[in-house]
Amino acid sequence: MKKISFLISVLTISTALSAKADTLEAALAKAYEYNPVLKAARASAGAVDETVALAKAGYRPTLSVQGGYTDSKINSNGAINGVPQKVVDGYNRTLQATISEPVFSGFKTINSISAAKSNVKAAHANLMAMEQNVLLNAATAYLDVLRDEAIVKLQKNNEKLLKKELDETRERFHVGEVTTTDVSQAEASYASAQSGRISAEGNLEASKAVYKQIIGEDPKKISDPKEIEKMFPKSLDGALDYAKTHNYALSAAKHTLKARKYDVKTNKGDLLPSVNAYATAGRLKSQNYLYDKNPTNDSVEVGVNFSMPIYNAGTSRAKIRQSKYYRWQAREDVLNAQDELYSDITSYWEYLSANKAKITSVKAQIKAYQVALNGVREEEALGNRTVLDVLNQYQYLLNSEVEEVRTRHDYYVSGLNLLQAMGKLTAKDLNLKVDLYDANAKYEETAGKWLSTSIDNK
Repeated sequence: MKKISFLISVLTISTALSAKADTLEAALAKAYEYNPVLKAARASAGAVDETVALAKAGYRPTLSVQGGYTDSKINSNGAINGVPQKVVDGYNRTLQATISEPVFSGFKTINSISAAKSNVKAAHANLMAMEQNVLLNAATAYLDVLRDEAIVKLQKNNEKLLKKELDETRERFHVGEVTTTDVSQAEASYASAQSGRISAEGNLEASKAVYKQIIGEDPKKISDPKEIEKMFPKSLDGALDYAKTHNYALSAAKHTLKARKYDVKTNKGDLLPSVNAYATAGRLKSQNYLYDKNPTNDSVEVGVNFSMPIYNAGTSRAKIRQSKYYRWQAREDVLNAQDELYSDITSYWEYLSANKAKITSVKAQIKAYQVALNGVREEEALGNRTVLDVLNQYQYLLNSEVEEVRTRHDYYVSGLNLLQAMGKLTAKDLNLKVDLYDANAKYEETAGKWLSTSIDNK
């Protein structure tokens, strides 16, 4: 019965520790919801959404109301037929409403709307690229803490073993089995181990600070994220094919090019005529000493304005040339994005493959060094090896164990970078347990607004 109670207690403690542990998925979810850089990118994309509403204003009417009131006092010293004139008060009251509707603007409005929509798509692609960048930084911070915790553990264990080796060497020195040189070598190795442990602890604290900056809280118990390997591509060709249609930097560049093409058309509209219809209704009411009654004048005016630009100091043509240069730049940016995509995918694939192979090699190295250490210790006890030989084997083993930790870290980071270059490191692709930010829904809501001044800052 006591054994059962003990087992239940152990299971309860283990469950509690697991509940408090931070998985990579949980850490990324926290970064997605907390990170201010990502929130700022969402705000920036929302600002670009409003350019569509601004462009649509070219189709919409404008309505204005003007009013005025003037008061006057006329004091005349003259007389009419011998009768002195009295002081007469007068006033004017006016009220006028005007509505104006664009009829034709040289196709500038339709092209401006098309350009704005393309810019919105580019902004949304850039937002997804930023989302991936934040999640990559969060994952890297997570892996940095995992790496540094493992290295601190290895350094502490190495320090403990070398302290034991130093104590044994000192005891053997007292009985004359070793020399002062052996003791000094053991002391130097122990001091080096202490230095390595202190350095590793400093690196760990620095990694924890970066983790908190990106994710929003201190790391808890973290573990090896083996599940993320399932998302890594199986082949280079597969990664490249996926990236060609999902890479967000390339998508943003293509949409920006479309926007620049529409900008050229919009600026060419400055050379075309424009037509504007308007209607005005007003009332003027006044009091004047010349009238026996206060007259009221109502007026209604409807008209059409036509404007044809002839020459405006070269401004319109300069804007056209400028927009063509921007179009050229955008075209080159697309080519550059394609080249970067191929370079990034290929590089990260090679890093991933190399690190995966290196992990196997380093594991074999560790196993060999463990065997070698045991053998050297036995040989040193028989007098065939020196204390320095034993200390060197400890260092070789530690170096290989640290190398394995770093290689595994680099393997995961290169894989995550590959996923980012493919366009597969989003909250949706990772299936994070969060409320996904829907940029398209925000845009549709904004594009249809006429009067509202409120925004959704969630």
